[in-house]
Amino acid sequence: MKNIKIILIPCIIVFLACLAFSETDLYLFGRWNFVRATGSASDYQEGVNDFPIASSHQNYGLGLGLVLDYGGGFIGLEAHYNLSSKTTLTDPSDDDTVDIDTYKNYSGYLVFGLNLVKSRSANFFINSGIGVVYSPDAETKTYTSHLGYETEIEPPEKKYPFSGFGGIGLRLKLSSSTAVLFSGRYLYIALEEPQTMYVVIAGFVFSF
Repeated sequence: MKNIKIILIPCIIVFLACLAFSETDLYLFGRWNFVRATGSASDYQEGVNDFPIASSHQNYGLGLGLVLDYGGGFIGLEAHYNLSSKTTLTDPSDDDTVDIDTYKNYSGYLVFGLNLVKSRSANFFINSGIGVVYSPDAETKTYTSHLGYETEIEPPEKKYPFSGFGGIGLRLKLSSSTAVLFSGRYLYIALEEPQTMYVVIAGFVFSF
C-alpha cells in the first residue's frame, strides 16, 4: 500500500499541475485504417484453424479526444469507433478462400505526446498511446467458401486485447481556438495472431 501511494501521489501532483497550466483541446476526427495481412501457412491446423491467413483490408472509423496541452507536450484520452469491413481468409491446404466481415469495435487510449515544433500557426508533434479494444458483435458466424464449403469463423479469444500505437501529427490553426488535424500512426493489437495497421487521421481541434 505504501508503494502504491509513493507512485500515485507524484502522478496526481503532475496531473493537477498539467491541468492548472495547460490548454484543454477537444479532438473530433475520422480515421482510415489500413490493416496488414496476418497469418501464414505454418499456422494451419485441420479442424482448428482451417483459414489461418487473412488478407490486408481497409476500414473506417470516428474518434474524439480530450487532451491537456502544457506547451512542451500533452496528455489525454481518446475514444474510437471503427466500422466493419471485408477480408479474405485462405486455407493453404487446398487454396480455398472465404470472404468474411470483420467485427466493428470500440477502442480507448491513454495518449502521451511531445510538441516538437509549436508556433502561432502550426504544431508538429509525435505521440503514443496505450489502451484496449472491444468488439460488441464478436460472435461465431457461418460463411460459405469459394469451393462451396460451409465454415464457422470464431471471434478472437481475447475480449479486451491490449493495443498500442506511435505516430506523428500536424495541427494547422484556423483561429485562436480552432485548428485542423492530420496524423499518421502505426498501431498494434495483441490478438492471438497480432494485428498491425497504419492509421490516417484527419479532423478538427477546438481549444478552450
